[in-house]
Amino acid sequence: MDTTQKQSTMDDVIQELEKKEQVDALYYLVQKLPDFVSRVQKLDDKLDFIENVIEDKQSLSTISNEIEEKIENLHINQEHLTSLLELMHLLPKLVPLLKKADEVSQFVNDFLNDTASVEYALKGINDIIPLDKAVKVIKETNEQYKQNDNTVNFSLYGMYRLLKDPTIQKGFRYLESFLEVADKEK
Repeated sequence: MDTTQKQSTMDDVIQELEKKEQVDALYYLVQKLPDFVSRVQKLDDKLDFIENVIEDKQSLSTISNEIEEKIENLHINQEHLTSLLELMHLLPKLVPLLKKADEVSQFVNDFLNDTASVEYALKGINDIIPLDKAVKVIKETNEQYKQNDNTVNFSLYGMYRLLKDPTIQKGFRYLESFLEVADKEK
């Protein structure tokens, strides 16, 4: 480069530096220079540490061996990994179900913690099936079953007689209706 071209370039730089925004920027840079130097030194220290760790083959080998041992202790095989992938594919379907289950769980928990709701529900059930009577029937049934437990044979006639019982017939009609509805839902 020749001297006149250097001079014109230098003059251009000086003119650019004399602008107010350039002077303000230089002033800010000079004020922040100690902070910049401190940050660059910290970054340099961290880079030195990372370089030393990478160069330290023994430490890397020890760390990798420890990781491999921990993974081996987990006893993870191909079946586990396949199952994990299947589970990940099912997550979009499972998450809404789990949210609903969580809502139901929260509702049941809130319901059970609210004594007024529990009392109201028990009263409603008691109106349909009196609990006192139900407990008495269950106790009496258990006692009678224990007494008849010695009876070995259950005859075909005994089964026929039971099938004619109105309670059993209502139960079978209910079961039949349930199966029809379940079949429609398939």
